Amino acid sequence: MIEIHQLNDFPHYAPVLAYWSYHQWYSKRDIPFTALVQSYIERAHNSNVPLAWVAINEKKLPVGMASLKNNDLWSRTDLNPWLASLYIVPEYRFQGIGDRIVKAIIAKTRELGYKTLYLFEGHNDTVNLIKYYTKRGFSVLEEAIDNDGLPTTIMYINL
Repeated sequence: MIEIHQLNDFPHYAPVLAYWSYHQWYSKRDIPFTALVQSYIERAHNSNVPLAWVAINEKKLPVGMASLKNNDLWSRTDLNPWLASLYIVPEYRFQGIGDRIVKAIIAKTRELGYKTLYLFEGHNDTVNLIKYYTKRGFSVLEEAIDNDGLPTTIMYINL
């Protein structure tokens, strides 16, 4: 059985999440891996944004993650907070783990008093993210330019 936890419960997995994040989204940017490790260590010890969640399998190994952070889309720092970095290990995909992480983040965002949660579409993904998030209650806000200068879609959900 897969369990969803805030990274605070398993802070020793921060480097694993940083590794996934680096290889999925940051390897072509001028951001050192050590900076990502530090950011996940910070998320593992916060009670407010930024935060991270980790999916843990029955052997207590991490199999997925996502974050809640501010200023994720550099061109729209007026919109906060952001659901970011949803990643599921390939052999665990299409089992509802991502859905459970998204629901956990929505619940925590609401608990923290936010009225809206944002996200933007990535480019390294193998699924149609607009369709994926629309099924989970998100709506398209607008088209924008992402942090790599590529077109993206901003989505939101009212909480």
